Amino acid sequence: MIKYLLAGMIATACLNGSEEEWGKWKARALLHQHEAQGWCTKEKAEKMMELIYEVQPEICVEIGVFGGASIYPTAKALQYQDKGVVYAIDPWTKEDCQEGYDPQDPNYIWWSSLDLEKIYKGFLFLLKKHRLEPFCHPMKMTSEEALQHFADESIDILHIDGNHTADVALSDAYMWLPKVKKGGYIWFDDANWPTTAKAGAYLREHCTLNPSRSFFSEGVECLLFEKP
Repeated sequence: MIKYLLAGMIATACLNGSEEEWGKWKARALLHQHEAQGWCTKEKAEKMMELIYEVQPEICVEIGVFGGASIYPTAKALQYQDKGVVYAIDPWTKEDCQEGYDPQDPNYIWWSSLDLEKIYKGFLFLLKKHRLEPFCHPMKMTSEEALQHFADESIDILHIDGNHTADVALSDAYMWLPKVKKGGYIWFDDANWPTTAKAGAYLREHCTLNPSRSFFSEGVECLLFEKP
């Protein structure tokens, strides 16, 4: 009996030690979250990291990278587990970012003002600085062009955060859902935008919403779905 009690105490101590180590790693990573350009709140970054810690994925995909604000915490969590890769898909071109917007739309005008090549180079520098290159593979192309590089049911975690116009957002959800494994996860960002409503409805119809992990932070709703 004593033998089994000791074994249980050792196992518990190891588990607690692992949780403590992970907590420290996560906290240190989040201290540098501000270095990545983009729109990823600390809450979102932490939730994305926690999902990776629990799921231990091999393949993650993000559609819509910009400066890497949500790629950074994803890659840091993969770095901690020392396995897996996140494929960072973004064309980094004004034409693709402006697709679907009227030329008078503030979003069209805003995207016109950016030096996306500079932002892309800044993203690559971020990966190098934090030694994340083994865990992140940038794919400088549209989501449609990248689709052919992934087999059906090959992705563990998908993050949809690309062009937010109605047709493009719906197209991303429709095209990429078959690439996610059964039991895999889909993060859907900016779900409260009117233009992403159709894409959100499509995911609700074909997947199971995880309300305990979905959240609303700083004016942005981020939903987590599980593919049945």
